[in-house]
Amino acid sequence: MAGGGPRDAGADAAGAFSRGKTLLAVALAWAVPGLGHVVLGRVRRGILFFVLIAGSFALGLAHDGRLALRDPRQSVLTTLQIVANAGVGPADPAARWAVYGEIAYSMPQDPSSRRLVIFRDRTRSALSMYGTAYLWTAGLMNLLLLFDVWDIGRGRKA
Repeated sequence: MAGGGPRDAGADAAGAFSRGKTLLAVALAWAVPGLGHVVLGRVRRGILFFVLIAGSFALGLAHDGRLALRDPRQSVLTTLQIVANAGVGPADPAARWAVYGEIAYSMPQDPSSRRLVIFRDRTRSALSMYGTAYLWTAGLMNLLLLFDVWDIGRGRKA
């Protein structure tokens, strides 16, 4: 079977799982990239997706990628950037804690704020553009994989 592993015993003849198991798999896939595929019996796929997304996220952090902060002057664009970052699940707030010293999602008003200084320093890094692309790619890829988990769980994808 393509993608790895035998079908789960909980799947019906068409390959669909119960709605509850599918929703659980989607939630787990957001929390830990690849875990939703593992729950649905696609172990090799799940491991591969975990390595790809976690690796991309780690490279993004290592290359001073910007963890987006919502700026009221550019609210739509910065909100979309936050959605891209948040796509990796709980790793996003953990990374924010490690980088900013707090779980922060908005641009501070005070120009001397520690969070703003860190944000600007990371932006000035020569590698920041690449790191940011890795971070956003990891999040957006994981969000797309949630649809894959849903399709597998509902029997729409073999």
